[in-house]
Amino acid sequence: MKRLIPKEELEKLKIEYALNNFSGILTKLLEISKKELENKPLTEEEYRFIENFGSYSESLINSIAGGETEFGAEVDPDILKTTLIADVPTDGNTKQVLEEGVGHIKTLIVAYKLPHGHILVGVGPVFSYYEFKQPMQNRLTDETWREMLQDNPQAEPEWVKNFSE
Repeated sequence: MKRLIPKEELEKLKIEYALNNFSGILTKLLEISKKELENKPLTEEEYRFIENFGSYSESLINSIAGGETEFGAEVDPDILKTTLIADVPTDGNTKQVLEEGVGHIKTLIVAYKLPHGHILVGVGPVFSYYEFKQPMQNRLTDETWREMLQDNPQAEPEWVKNFSE
């Protein structure tokens, strides 16, 4: 098998370490999810894992993004921003693009029924979503989109209101 990136370079990038770390996190989350679905109690270690999940995620992101190395380099904060925009199709006839954007993170609260009839309430993050047409010559950058969100946010699409408010 021919390698596109020499093994030594891959080792420098710590990609294998990051992917193994990610695999371990997913395995642990799967184990916890199965126990919860089977209505089995979690251990203190599992509760600590859930409590520290943000730190595990941040560490993973840092290793993938090349931050916090043994040389003290840090991750570019722009890499971690969640407010992003992309123009999806371009309509040459109308000279417009459809912009799809992710805004600030909101809190989602969901009630759901377990197989044994217990009802649980789950709380977690969810992205806000936007779509709108924009003149082709005014395609948005992530920076411009962030300014728009700050100064004059767009309304979310009507269909989002079915589960968003």
